[in-house]
Amino acid sequence: MKVIFSHGLPFFLAHGGVQTLIEALGAGLRELGVEVEPERWWDDAQTGDVLHYFGRPRGLNVRLAHAKGFKVVMTELLDQTASRSGARLFVQKQLIRAARRLLGPMTGRLGWDVYGELDALVYAVPYELAVAHYLFGAPLQRARIIPHGLDPSALADLQSATPEGADLLCVATIHPRKNSVLLAEAARLAQVPVTFVGKPYAESDPYFARFRNLVDDRYVRFAGFLAEEEKRRRLRAARGFVLLSQQESGGIAVYEAAAAGLPLLLPDLPWAREGYPESERIRFTALDGPARVARRLKEFYEQAHRSAGEPTFPVPSWQDVAREYREVYRSVLADGSRPPRDAASPR
Repeated sequence: MKVIFSHGLPFFLAHGGVQTLIEALGAGLRELGVEVEPERWWDDAQTGDVLHYFGRPRGLNVRLAHAKGFKVVMTELLDQTASRSGARLFVQKQLIRAARRLLGPMTGRLGWDVYGELDALVYAVPYELAVAHYLFGAPLQRARIIPHGLDPSALADLQSATPEGADLLCVATIHPRKNSVLLAEAARLAQVPVTFVGKPYAESDPYFARFRNLVDDRYVRFAGFLAEEEKRRRLRAARGFVLLSQQESGGIAVYEAAAAGLPLLLPDLPWAREGYPESERIRFTALDGPARVARRLKEFYEQAHRSAGEPTFPVPSWQDVAREYREVYRSVLADGSRPPRDAASPR
């Protein structure tokens, strides 16, 4: 079995969770004997059995892949779309219907109709699949929920005992989507020490400058990007974990914090409420301004303590994740039929 990975955004332009997913899944599949290589767009002789897109492809790509004998699998991270309110999703659905009716084939480049042509769809969390089904008619019978994971060595390391420190930890890119400035402002108001681990997409980003102006090395500490071993040590030594993102698709940093046994403070949004197994050690806050977030941050900090060796919720390994993906590949390869073309798909 040979699988080709395709992703539209180069990692050197934007690091993050998708890069971790692709690299870790590829390594896990190779350990299971699955041949994996990246799409070589310049190589007209590249061959394979499964073309695996990370992100929504165009319908034309899928049809051309089928014509070449590939099965096509998509992993979609619908974090931004799925984080919209029910009212906004309803409006979006009506706009999609109107555009399809009025513009017909001209909407093909948007990929709205590709769902009916894919051999399999994978989502990290159930609510994103529900949104894809609601908006785009993603076929539930061809969809799988496969969460993210961690390396077995990381799982063991994160669960080991370490003396508890005084800080809460936030592991995230410094970016408006992560609400880094909001958390820094709240930490200073609450007088709660929070260490930020991560880096911006660009040092020249004005938002990063705003964040750096809030770093006082007392309540707002900035550790920057850390090697994996040091990041895991910081997680083990933290009192708790905070992430106030507007949207996530699973959020690998949350998995790491859960594996370390840290209590979690997350935003009261669908990605946080519905993206993880239930746990009494997960708290939520509305993103309603620094002062109110500060009060909840202070309450969380006063009760936060790590439970070494007791994950906040169960976290699979990347090998477990790779086995589930291998079953998806095997299933589509065993099915000789083609997904039925959606009636609205452009010819």
